[in-house]
Amino acid sequence: MILEEEQGMRTKKAAFWDSTWRRSETTTMRYRCLAMLLLAPCLLLLRASQGLCDVSPGDVLDKTNWEKAEGLMPEEIVDWIKKGDFVLEVGELSYNPRDYLPPHGLRASSENRGKYVLDEDDWIVEKETGKRGARVIGHPFPEIDPKDPKAGEKVVYNTFYTGFLSGNFVAYLRTDFIRRSGHDRSTQGEMHNMVMAGYPKSEEISNPDGVEKYTLFVAKSPFDIAGSAIMTWRYLDPQKQDNTFAFIPAVRRVRRMSSGNRSDAMFGSDCAVDDAAGFDGKVTSMEWKFLRRQEALIPFPSARALRLVKGEEGGWHSTEDVEVMVYGHEKEGWQGAKWAPVNWLWVKKPTVVLEVKAKDPYYNYGIQHLWVQTETWGCVYKTIYDKAGKYWKTFFAQPRYYESADKEFHLAHAGDQLMIDERVNHATVFRGPMPMDIWDFLAEMDQDDFSLAGFQKFCK
Repeated sequence: MILEEEQGMRTKKAAFWDSTWRRSETTTMRYRCLAMLLLAPCLLLLRASQGLCDVSPGDVLDKTNWEKAEGLMPEEIVDWIKKGDFVLEVGELSYNPRDYLPPHGLRASSENRGKYVLDEDDWIVEKETGKRGARVIGHPFPEIDPKDPKAGEKVVYNTFYTGFLSGNFVAYLRTDFIRRSGHDRSTQGEMHNMVMAGYPKSEEISNPDGVEKYTLFVAKSPFDIAGSAIMTWRYLDPQKQDNTFAFIPAVRRVRRMSSGNRSDAMFGSDCAVDDAAGFDGKVTSMEWKFLRRQEALIPFPSARALRLVKGEEGGWHSTEDVEVMVYGHEKEGWQGAKWAPVNWLWVKKPTVVLEVKAKDPYYNYGIQHLWVQTETWGCVYKTIYDKAGKYWKTFFAQPRYYESADKEFHLAHAGDQLMIDERVNHATVFRGPMPMDIWDFLAEMDQDDFSLAGFQKFCK
């Protein structure tokens, strides 16, 4: 009996400890699960800190640490870094771009807060009176509400009016065509841009036709395109299509072009007409969707502002004090893509990202994503997909900021522009001001030069 009782007690003790162990194991598993749930966000934050939050001036992003660029630029560029095609030097600026609009632009943009809205036709109108704003100066919409159904359109209008603040300008353009194997060829041309809105002198110009800007481009070389010229009249009316005229030396005639072919390649480049400066079409030709605000790494020519000098006849000129941008095919020993910029400086700045879709069913592009930096509202990236939704091209626009010697006058304008078409392994670089190619801003121009008769003077 004693042995049976002892055996029973041992069985009960074993059962007790077994039950206790099982409860302990269950509790331990619960704690482990709870710990993992609590730890997961920390791991995600750690991952983020190793990526987005870890980018700082002095970093060099290449295929060994490409993860740091994730989320800070279009994923196609991140993939190029990963493959070794691109190497990015991260830096910081010695100035604040937000302060580098011309004085009239800073003043007017501040005064425009809450002043304008868009009507049902996407005209810029005064909020209080409903009167059309034909003489807007500065950014018409300095504050953008992401929930506004017309937020995308307002961002693009700001982008246009940033360009208008430079007034009339003359640009001497060099364009480089680059293959995967190296440099293909170069062309040279001259652009005259007369702005009829967006800066103080535009208020003094008679404008009965309601023109927003005139643009005239003449090809200078090589011989196979030399003498070709295109002139465009862009109207303030958002519903009125452009008038475009072309001169082809072979036929010695000026021909009017269809306004519907703005997605066709321009002069054999990888860019369409609408790609200039990121987007140069009519706001009303597209459907716009505001996707998000975010920090992004965007390109600059250097950490400093560039020099401007006052012209004797008025206006301002760029100078020889300009860094020449270097691309892969120009650097001995470069192992990356031949079209990759090798001396751009990449700085983290606030941006907004828009989704763009053409209303025209015959437009060559499908969805496009436009990245716009919000300090001065200039476009910095555009990724382009075909109508089947497959990736096609990536566009870069490098903003440049200028100042006078006394630092009293500032100007913001586009610099180098690069379009990469990976389908055909080809890229096009539109050079900004160069030491040998001086650009004129806020220049004096004759409106008659942009008439059909005046256009003939450029057609030789």
